[in-house]
Amino acid sequence: MTYSLRYWQRRYKLIAVLLGVSPYLAYWFLEFSAGPSLPSEVWQSVALVTAFWSLNNLLVLVYFEYGNRTIKASVLQHDNAEKAREIAQRDLESLLNGVPYMLGYWDKTLHNRFSNKAYANWFSVEPKTLLDKHINALLSPERLETAMPLINQALNGEHCEYLVKLKNKTEERPTHILVQYLPDFTDGKVSGFYAIGQDISEKYRAEQNLILRTKLLELASEIAHVASIVVEPTTGEVQLTPEAQRLLHSTNETFADLDAFCQRFVCTTQQALVEHSLRLAVQQQSSLSIEFQTSDGEVYFGCSGESVIIQDKPCYLMCLMDITESTHAKTRLIEAKERADQLTAAKSQFVATMSHEIRNPLHTILGLCNLLNDQCDTETQQDLTEKLKHCTEDLVDLLTNSLDSFRLDRGELHFENDEFDLWSLVYNLSNHLYGGAKNHDLELRIELKGNIHRHWIGDAFRIKQMVGNLISNACKFTETGHIHLIISQLSENLLQFTVNDTGPGIPEESVKNLFDQLAQSTPSTARLYGGSGLGLNLVKSLVEHIGGTIKITSSEGSGTSATLHVPLKPSEKKDTETLKLINAQTIQLAVSHPSCDKHAREMLECMGCKPVEHGAALLITDRTEAAHAHLDAHPDHRALILPAAGGHVQTSPHPDCSSRIFLVQGPLQPAVIMKWLRSLQTTASGKPNLSTQTEALTELVVLLVEDVKMTRTVIKALLNRRGIKCIEAENGQKAVEIIQAQGDTIDFVLMDINMPVLNGIDATLQIRSDYRYGNLVVYALTGEDESTTTHSRDWSVFDKVLSKPLKMPTLEALLDTHRATKVPEPYSQQ
Repeated sequence: MTYSLRYWQRRYKLIAVLLGVSPYLAYWFLEFSAGPSLPSEVWQSVALVTAFWSLNNLLVLVYFEYGNRTIKASVLQHDNAEKAREIAQRDLESLLNGVPYMLGYWDKTLHNRFSNKAYANWFSVEPKTLLDKHINALLSPERLETAMPLINQALNGEHCEYLVKLKNKTEERPTHILVQYLPDFTDGKVSGFYAIGQDISEKYRAEQNLILRTKLLELASEIAHVASIVVEPTTGEVQLTPEAQRLLHSTNETFADLDAFCQRFVCTTQQALVEHSLRLAVQQQSSLSIEFQTSDGEVYFGCSGESVIIQDKPCYLMCLMDITESTHAKTRLIEAKERADQLTAAKSQFVATMSHEIRNPLHTILGLCNLLNDQCDTETQQDLTEKLKHCTEDLVDLLTNSLDSFRLDRGELHFENDEFDLWSLVYNLSNHLYGGAKNHDLELRIELKGNIHRHWIGDAFRIKQMVGNLISNACKFTETGHIHLIISQLSENLLQFTVNDTGPGIPEESVKNLFDQLAQSTPSTARLYGGSGLGLNLVKSLVEHIGGTIKITSSEGSGTSATLHVPLKPSEKKDTETLKLINAQTIQLAVSHPSCDKHAREMLECMGCKPVEHGAALLITDRTEAAHAHLDAHPDHRALILPAAGGHVQTSPHPDCSSRIFLVQGPLQPAVIMKWLRSLQTTASGKPNLSTQTEALTELVVLLVEDVKMTRTVIKALLNRRGIKCIEAENGQKAVEIIQAQGDTIDFVLMDINMPVLNGIDATLQIRSDYRYGNLVVYALTGEDESTTTHSRDWSVFDKVLSKPLKMPTLEALLDTHRATKVPEPYSQQ
């Protein structure tokens, strides 16, 4: 129809022209063919007919014009309707293809009349190909056997569904499709049915997981003795799940309120507290975690709760867990911990007591060694005394390392932050290095690299302990060659200590295990060299505690290098007297060994002294004969004789030059040079020698309070040799009595801390309580190591804490202080 309308519409103008001109053509033709033969009346009739004919044609033309417009409007309306239908069909197809369902329609003959893309893909065909297909040509016999009963039900007007499990080659897990058949009724009869398929794989797996978890939860509840209790917030009603009834051995499923629940299941002593906690948590909808004992006292429960929504209704859910076994285990653990703490406390007390008891005789032996060394007449006797002293010091170091390792593990080790002199520290390390050498074939050297600050703030004892352990290891494992201690300043706040040796070295695979406690590099090392294996582990722990690092590099057969980085804060102290003394000296070097000469030159330049080749009044050499010859030729010169490359001085007495010779036993280092320069200054000023002119010194009176008689003997001998009168007291009570009787004549007190009858702290407090002696100087003496001598609050009653045995520099500094001011300052009662 659309085609015919458009056809006549295209021919309208031609028809209109023919209808318009046809009357005139007929009139012209008649006039031409028979015009003269016809009468005028006829022509009038013909003209009238022509006019009517033209008028008729005009009406026809008008009609055709109206009809043309109507046709145009109909055609346009039809085109618009066709386009709208196509758009709606396309949108519908897009919508149906986009929904997450498979849609299809089958008539009563089981031929397909419609399908979306997802439904056609299920059959692996295109939607157009699926159209008019019979269902037998699409389904496999197995699928058809399953589907036909349900299809028949749908054709009978019943809604039915079933689950189809498909295995997809591209996915590991199968796909689950829920298929529904919906009958299509027309005039009350079924004309076909709609097939709707939905992919419910995720839902199916979620349901299966939920079922599995539910079963696991039930199983876990049975195994772990866990149950759930639901509390209704408004009424307070308590509902027990079957697991809760079984766990609580209850025949009741519900309880009127929390009070009734607690009275039934909670022990009497905890009822009020548990009921209050439960009620408060339910009212505030807050979390809950409590433990309680049952009314029969045999079972313990842990209860945790949260506010939840169950079936759109707010509830409070509590979980009960049987914690009887864990509670008993916790109780046993607490009891075991208390017993362990008691044993640890007893062990700590035992260690502290044994430390004091062992250190006292060791320090006494060291004091006796110092006294013997001053009285030895021969070099052999001095050598034996020195060896005895160094063995005792090794024993003290071993005891110190063991105790410090114990304290470090317990977090009881104390670190000082005091000002110290690096040169004095180096001097102590040189003694450690010299005393640890096994023979005279080792080259012992201490080097200070570059411009290093002299005064620092830190724990000098810990630094000495760490570097001393590294030196002890080097001395233990090195038979020949050299041991060098190199000290350098890497930055404003970082010192580096490096100990190099030419020992047997360590296998590379064993280096990483060296810092393990009680570890040796190999079993043969322990057999050959012995040792406890505590040193390096303690050094690593100590240096890391203060923020430093330690690194050991070694290979078998090529020696070992241990590097210690110690962060410290430089002190602002300036020793102007020392600087003045150093800057005024020009020293001549005449050292034969090249490495010793280089080392001595670097040492002097580091200190600020001026080394020259000739012409100075002060001479440093390693040749005894050359020193004697030089001093004979220059009566006003002085000489310092270094040890040879092996580390020891081989010298013979020279009666004329002995007072001008300074012998160095050990590596050259700044403290030794300073001691030499000060001895020259003292001799030049004409001051008497303390060792031979004691009667000229100002007499001081000291009260020595010490319970060990041998220790009193050693300290008294040291004091007497320096012109000090010593009054003895064997305990604190005796000391208080002596002070009350003759305190005005006593200059200062050396008070041991651990004593029977009355200890040093309580005795000092009693002395301080007497206003007459409130300012009397009391120095504490302790047999413990320096690491624990100043951190106790109770020790603040002392003016200073000193370690036994008294070291000569410390003792002489104290004596100089008291000789400078003989009369103590008056005590002020304010």
